[in-house]
Amino acid sequence: MRDKKVKCRYQFCQHKDRELNKSEAVVKSSGYYHEDCSRTQDQIKEIVDLFVKHINPNPVFTQLQSVIKNIVFKRGLGSDYLLFGLKYYIERNIPLNYPQGLYYVVQNKDVAAAYKQAQVKKEKQEHKIEIKEEGQTTHFNYAPVKEKSILDILQ
Repeated sequence: MRDKKVKCRYQFCQHKDRELNKSEAVVKSSGYYHEDCSRTQDQIKEIVDLFVKHINPNPVFTQLQSVIKNIVFKRGLGSDYLLFGLKYYIERNIPLNYPQGLYYVVQNKDVAAAYKQAQVKKEKQEHKIEIKEEGQTTHFNYAPVKEKSILDILQ
């Protein structure tokens, strides 16, 4: 039986073909999304919420959205990297007063180094070593996970 095809409803879907299998789709308010499109959408919402809560309670939202879209989609730096950088600035009380300041966040070498370190730590946690015992012998299966990250672009 063939799985029904649905279209991703994310306005900025980066997939070549917006169609996906209904069983693989993430459902949000009667819309279907690719998993990564849904994650990006959630991260951008979190970036806006953090900016409003910690940086400027009354930003010009069109400017903020424009800067975020430029960083995430045109420059291809990824919403996860921008979110990490914004949290980095907030945790360390680094001054940031206006939406265009987000460009400084993604260009900051300290943010890039901390992001790389966090990715390495995350990658180590994701590696799994399975031990299977069959009779007298023990087999080890190591499955490394290699995903492209923002740091591949920055290098």
